Amino acid sequence: MKKNPFNFVKCAVVALVFALCGASSSFAQVGSGATAFNPLGGVSAGAGTSMRWPLFLGGTFGLGSGAGVGDGNGVGICQIKPLIGAWMPGLAFVRLGYGFSSYEEKDDDGNKNEVESSDFSVDLGVHLLSEFFVKGSYSRVDALSEKGDVAWNEWSVGFGTFWVVFSRTFLTLDIGYHWVLEHYDPLIDRDVSGGRWQMNLGFSVFVY
Repeated sequence: MKKNPFNFVKCAVVALVFALCGASSSFAQVGSGATAFNPLGGVSAGAGTSMRWPLFLGGTFGLGSGAGVGDGNGVGICQIKPLIGAWMPGLAFVRLGYGFSSYEEKDDDGNKNEVESSDFSVDLGVHLLSEFFVKGSYSRVDALSEKGDVAWNEWSVGFGTFWVVFSRTFLTLDIGYHWVLEHYDPLIDRDVSGGRWQMNLGFSVFVY
């Protein structure tokens, strides 16, 4: 399948829209004087927020050790992912995301080929100690290149934390290991599998 050179630009615009929505909501919270609401009913994780519904919008920038398969692209930004989901700070969360990235891969002859990938992911997290949580995720990844298209599954486990900014905006940080399950790669004409460490920096803004 021939790649569309504007795919990455379109995805970047989607991420920018999510970021602007988050920023607008955050600034609207300043000086609002909203009554603080703590879903746990006490002074603990999430205290001082004014979220009334658990629904949120957000996004993450993933920094990792390549794509997890092939030569990858070294350490750097490996994923940009807008998110939507439900989160009860101090209890648990579920996040749905659509991420995208691009990287270069070499075939057996040493020729480089650009690969554009996108993935749909589901993250489940449980708080253990106040602002700290553990999480697991499943992703279905599609990769497009001039040499052929391929899809695979990824599983990951990790841990993270968050910081309250303004009244309904959280900054997030999580680190995890991703397992890339075995699949056929048409670029190098063989089955491949792998894994990578990834750190995600992001934000979550409660919609109300």
